[in-house]
Amino acid sequence: MPLIPSDGVDFLLKVNTGTKETPVWTVVGGQRGATLSLTAEQIDASNKQSGAWKTSVPGMMSWSIDADAVMLTDSSGLSIDAGRAKLLTVFANRELVHVRYVRKDGSKFQGYAAITDLSEESPHDGVATYKITLAGAGAPEEVNGTKQVETAEVVGTITTAGNATFTITAAGMTGSPKAISVAVALNDSAAVVAQKAREALAADSAVTAKFSVSGYGTMVELTALTAVANDSTLNVAIANGTCAGLTAAPTSANTTAGVAPAA
Repeated sequence: MPLIPSDGVDFLLKVNTGTKETPVWTVVGGQRGATLSLTAEQIDASNKQSGAWKTSVPGMMSWSIDADAVMLTDSSGLSIDAGRAKLLTVFANRELVHVRYVRKDGSKFQGYAAITDLSEESPHDGVATYKITLAGAGAPEEVNGTKQVETAEVVGTITTAGNATFTITAAGMTGSPKAISVAVALNDSAAVVAQKAREALAADSAVTAKFSVSGYGTMVELTALTAVANDSTLNVAIANGTCAGLTAAPTSANTTAGVAPAA
């Protein structure tokens, strides 16, 4: 499956408006942009044996988030969105804020940070906006979950040319269960059939809307594009359609169980 650009609109900054024990992740309202920075100090490790070129090694690491947003209020202008309200309270109390940066694929980067800038801008000819600068306090954590992987193995050699049938069953997939015909030739080995199957599945828009297609040798693998709870119905069934020579494999293997990211 070809890689495509990710839409920035699908990345969100959230703040914990609950407690550490029972977090409630609330979107910072009116977001326009957010930049997550991971940096390391540069330490000069040059010495007489490193020659004429400077040698550097990474030192202390840090992270930060810079964001900007439109100020949202109710019609009276007295009530603001809960995310911004939390930021203002934490800033006024000189506390650390628990923040989460959510990516398009559902993975999450989170940690505690100091609010070092919460500036407002209110031009006469535009909407009121504000800036947020967060300086990480300590190590952050990635909350990614696990993407499910399903593997089917092709067994046999084609003795009659025709079409092999690969049937994909998956929760939420358009047309599931979907039978995909794979043209095979006389004497095609299991590895050749598997390669043709991978190409056919990768060309199907319903399949690639939910999975990346991979594998090697006689294996055909589907990997979920996002980490969600394990789909027990996910299956890749292999059968002789109009061809002959393959060993029927009605059930595939759940190679890696899917695990949703922590809430």
